[in-house]
Amino acid sequence: MKGYYLFPDIHGDEIVFVTEDDLWRYRGGAGQRLTSDFGVVIRPKFSPDGKWIAFTRLQQTDQGTTADVYVIPAEGGEPRRLTYFGTPFTRVVGWTPDGRVLAYSDYKTPFPQWRELYAIALDGTYERLNLGPATALVYGDGGVVVLGRNNYELPHWKRYRGGARGVLWISRDGGKTFAKFLDLPGNITSPMIVGGRVFFVSDHEGVGNLYSVDLSGGDLRRHTNFTDFYVRNASSDGRRIVFQVAGDIWLYDPAADKLERLDIDLPLSRKAKMAKFVDPLKYLEYFALASGERLAVITRGQAFLVPSWEGAVVQLGERGGGVRYKHVATDGEKIAVATYDGAVEVYSIDGRIVKRLEPGVGLVEALAVKGSKIALANHRGELWILDLESGAASLVDRSEYGLITEMAWHPSGRWLAYAKPSGVYAQNIRLLDATTGKAYDVTSPTAYDYSPAFDPQGRYLYFLSRRALNPALDPVQFVYSFAKHSKPYLVVLRKDDSSPFVEYKRREEKVEDIDVEGIERRVEPFPVEEGLYAAVVGLKGGKVAWLKYDVEGALRYYLWSAQERRGAVEVYDLETKMREQLISGVSAMRASPDGKYLLVKEENRLRLIDIEKKPDVQSREPGRKSGVLDMGRVKVFVEPEKEWRQMLREAWLLMRENYWKGDMNGVDWDAVYKKYEPLLERVGTRYVLSDVINEMQGELGTSHAYEIVPDFEVDKPYLIGGLGAEYRWDGKCWRIVKIFAGDPSYENEKSPLLAPGVDVREGDCLVSIAGVRLGPGAPPEYALLNRPGDVVAIEVERGGEVRTYVVRTVRDEKYLIYRHWVEENRRKVREATLGRGGYIHIPDMGPAGYAEFFKSLNAEGDKEAFVIDVRYNRGGHTSGMLVPRICVGVFGKFLTRYFKPFPYPELVLPKKLVLVTNEHAGSDGDIFTYGFKHLGIGPVVGKRTWGGTVGIDTRYKLVDGTIITQPKYAFWGEGVGTGIEGYGVGPDIEVEIAPQDYREGKDPQLEKALEIIKGS
Repeated sequence: MKGYYLFPDIHGDEIVFVTEDDLWRYRGGAGQRLTSDFGVVIRPKFSPDGKWIAFTRLQQTDQGTTADVYVIPAEGGEPRRLTYFGTPFTRVVGWTPDGRVLAYSDYKTPFPQWRELYAIALDGTYERLNLGPATALVYGDGGVVVLGRNNYELPHWKRYRGGARGVLWISRDGGKTFAKFLDLPGNITSPMIVGGRVFFVSDHEGVGNLYSVDLSGGDLRRHTNFTDFYVRNASSDGRRIVFQVAGDIWLYDPAADKLERLDIDLPLSRKAKMAKFVDPLKYLEYFALASGERLAVITRGQAFLVPSWEGAVVQLGERGGGVRYKHVATDGEKIAVATYDGAVEVYSIDGRIVKRLEPGVGLVEALAVKGSKIALANHRGELWILDLESGAASLVDRSEYGLITEMAWHPSGRWLAYAKPSGVYAQNIRLLDATTGKAYDVTSPTAYDYSPAFDPQGRYLYFLSRRALNPALDPVQFVYSFAKHSKPYLVVLRKDDSSPFVEYKRREEKVEDIDVEGIERRVEPFPVEEGLYAAVVGLKGGKVAWLKYDVEGALRYYLWSAQERRGAVEVYDLETKMREQLISGVSAMRASPDGKYLLVKEENRLRLIDIEKKPDVQSREPGRKSGVLDMGRVKVFVEPEKEWRQMLREAWLLMRENYWKGDMNGVDWDAVYKKYEPLLERVGTRYVLSDVINEMQGELGTSHAYEIVPDFEVDKPYLIGGLGAEYRWDGKCWRIVKIFAGDPSYENEKSPLLAPGVDVREGDCLVSIAGVRLGPGAPPEYALLNRPGDVVAIEVERGGEVRTYVVRTVRDEKYLIYRHWVEENRRKVREATLGRGGYIHIPDMGPAGYAEFFKSLNAEGDKEAFVIDVRYNRGGHTSGMLVPRICVGVFGKFLTRYFKPFPYPELVLPKKLVLVTNEHAGSDGDIFTYGFKHLGIGPVVGKRTWGGTVGIDTRYKLVDGTIITQPKYAFWGEGVGTGIEGYGVGPDIEVEIAPQDYREGKDPQLEKALEIIKGS
């Protein structure tokens, strides 16, 4: 059976590779499985003597992926764990000549992109090689050592030319000093030394192929001529080279200039393709409430009609995952579901299919049904009305500024309310008369209005709006902010009806028509305080429910976070003018069409609430008393092979419809799908599917084409606790060589070893942790396994005396190590400038970086000059907030009799500024660097930036919860156009940091910035 083969390595006549997430050894035409159900294993490498195979094992947690180094006997046997780093970016890269495993890792570094080389002995002792950021190290004869930086396979971004492209350095004195060796206009990966030449993979001619140069960096030769798929993951035993191309393994003999594809046939189990059932609540995507007796849900892309309490669950549409349903709507009499590719299926309330329509209007972004009409909003900002009887589709409105995602039918079925993006910053509520096709503004397009909903009687239209602009003073950054910006509003739909806030008059009859003349004057706010309102629905008897959030920090929900924001549902009674909280901890809610019931989503459950009765909200047991629904009755049957085929197609389709350039960057996108779709026959696990999706998306050669998988369905790892220190095995003990501390007055900014009552110093020996005696095979990380945030006893030896202390470990040392690095740089700036200069590092352009900017500015706001450091900036969206803070400059001051002057404007930087950047400043970090340079704020020092400025959102997920992104928002800048993408922003003064600089503790980039500051 043909598999999809990855990460090959060779030793003599034996090859090791990965397929079905397991290691396989191949020799003499036969394959032997070396691991089984061991999680995701990657990057196997033979030891120099061929007796061992080192590899990386990937595992996942809710916080992300962890990776560590393992070894296994080459003949097979039990895998043995060597490292307990527990970081996402630990990867085996080879072996040292003395038989230690080489790996790079972001362990004990300030940034995920900063990955250093470690040599790990088979007894578990390790040594950081102190060569700075590096991803490869290859040993040759005569003291030649080739070091690689940024040598990453980039299947998701082919033809990359930016600042972080792979480059090679060479040492001719056994690794003491290095010089830049090879830097091509393309991405270099997989360096090897064979026959006195340096071989590597590069795509500088358009497609990844195998090349070589001599030891002077000249005589460039190409050895393969692939044109469709890239050469990837090349490896060598010093004689022959193996690599993968589109799931095949190829063997190249440089001496004979012979290339052959290996015909590998294996007894694969295809276990991961076995059908299974999954948890319906874990994968719940959309839900709609038809009545108090029925609801419709979409979970794992499959649609179900679910009776609330008794009766049979009915599956709507195809079972297994071959078709993905993405949206559901109901009017209480029928149910409409939309597929991922724009088809609409309509079912009766008992689950019988009524009609299937393929309107051909694009990807469905929102759906609403009433009577014989369906409202559809698509990915192009268009609003369509489908007639169920004729199947005709009519375009009724279009926004030039964004998606229409919220809409609701009036009980009469004639009027549709929707929120239309009407400007760069504005969105207003509109009413469509479905009989005439004419639309009317309900609110002026001067604010951001959202969440339209009708009163079940048809008397009122409710919506939310960010019109309650009551600014609060932010004492940290001295600006007014609108932390609580929205309120619920009501529109009286008949001109002869009075305001319910003046006098609420009961009416039994339903309102069938709307007076659109003068409707804008009949908009009124609810008499409640401003807040963070997320959704509003109309209920029976003149009641209204809304979901309201508390004001929270943004870090918890930023970017790839899986956290759902939760709030409280409040009910307002128009007759009594009373408001009460119904339930808290809610992330979403739906009302039944008759307004008698609410369906709310809490953590891991759905609760159905009769608005006339108060449920037992403290209970989590399913039943009528609590309202909690027994969703275990929904059996979600998944056939992975069908799902994987659908997922590849959807990833392709989303890119086709959302990529920022209509010509797909000159790529024949239909041909791309035809090229990659046949590979599905060989895909055996979810991890391998990711490889295919990434390769396919990478054909566009654009940044931010990501596929973020939440779960590869492997064993969950145990996380590592931290002591906030760095250790080194000195042959006798694990010695503490560094204790990390930032500002000890701040939370999480000092090592547990610096806690009150603990006398531990650099140079002390760690004897034991939590009763585990340390030594070879038992490094400190081993004893800290599964102990993040725990209280542990440690034994420390100094001068022959052993002392015991009790400390609490930290859950994640990354921030602590980062703060230590920042404060060391701040100290250098302060000392070099005799206290006149300040230092700000911005780690990203998200909430963390924004906070870091003001934290530093608060501490050093009176300095005459500043070094701004954006090295390793991970991007985000706040550059437009920070650039004004740095481009204005202090140009005045307030004088007082007794105190030092205060700068004007407040909380901006002085005019003497230097920016330090590097190849890992990317995305919005690219844009920030561009803005600094373009506005002439000051000199830019360092290296060319990452070069990825076609932005994304996280709107779309594949059926298993995978975030899939499409480069949608291309940045254009004066003087550069869209040219930052794929290239980066060059510095005014280029400064390299050589490997030996790191060994010697030097930072030439910061030193150059200080030289400029002191000379200005």
